[in-house]
Amino acid sequence: MRWILILFLTFTPPVFAQQKPGIAVANEAAQDTEASADPFRDPGRTLPYLAYTLGQLHYLAYACEGDDTQEWRNRMIELLRLEAPLSGYRRERLIDAFNDGYQVEQQARIRCGVEAEAERRNLARRGAQMSQALLNEVLD
Repeated sequence: MRWILILFLTFTPPVFAQQKPGIAVANEAAQDTEASADPFRDPGRTLPYLAYTLGQLHYLAYACEGDDTQEWRNRMIELLRLEAPLSGYRRERLIDAFNDGYQVEQQARIRCGVEAEAERRNLARRGAQMSQALLNEVLD
């Protein structure tokens, strides 16, 4: 239950504060197979999908803000500390999901700009939804 706090802290307002009026959030139709699956229907997949989303956000921050940006990577480290502190399948699965998200976003995004900012907001919103789904799962 202690991971609930980290999930809510993972998707805090600074990402949403970047939203600019008049910019429609593009819902990119072409997402890879892992990202297109609905993690909300299978609770066992929600946490890896959250790690995948953190990886995507990390790449976008790295590409658009520079090498010193480690916010999303640090949040992934905290998620691992809380959810998979020991070596094993669960930890490896979360790390692989994070790395997959990073690599997929790296291949899809060449330049930063309005589109990248819209994608960041979309990913942060999706992460917040996953965090809420995990919280609801715990509370039920």
